[in-house]
Amino acid sequence: MTNEDPSTTTAQKRIRISELTSALALAVSIFALAIGAWQTRLMQSQARAAVWPHLSIGYTYNSNVDDNGFIWHVDNNGVGPARIESVTVTLDGKPMQHWRDVLAALGFDREMRTSTTSLRGEVIPPSLNRETAIEPIRVNERDAASVFKAAVPRFRMEICYCSVYDDCWIAHWQTPKVDAVSACPADEATDFDD
Repeated sequence: MTNEDPSTTTAQKRIRISELTSALALAVSIFALAIGAWQTRLMQSQARAAVWPHLSIGYTYNSNVDDNGFIWHVDNNGVGPARIESVTVTLDGKPMQHWRDVLAALGFDREMRTSTTSLRGEVIPPSLNRETAIEPIRVNERDAASVFKAAVPRFRMEICYCSVYDDCWIAHWQTPKVDAVSACPADEATDFDD
């Protein structure tokens, strides 16, 4: 026969139930916190994807006209704006600083009909069903355009750009793939300017 007081046993059961209930509430709270953190991370990923820029660098060549014979163009085929941080251009592996350096390296020592646009510091909006390409150079003479066309394999251009979330990439001349980078280089000495 046990001499336990029934009120003591009931009190101990209440304490155990209370402890179990507290532990269960704590477990549910931790689980809810984990789900909330996962959802937040998922929403951040979706927000970044919703403004992902994707630059492509190419050209258009027309041998039959004297206007717009060779047009170098930069397009943003992504869904968010691209903020251009730095631009490098090389011809035969030699860094170029300005379009006039490119023209001189290609053998043009006279004035010619071209138009140029600066890229660095520009923000290129996404091309969502509209033309938003930037044309760094437009060569308006047929003979000069054919020289540019012939030199296409000798050129390299890299554009480092960032999204509104400061995620950054480098786009390469005539290559659809971009490379993710932690930040754009800030070397003003090799940066190209029109």
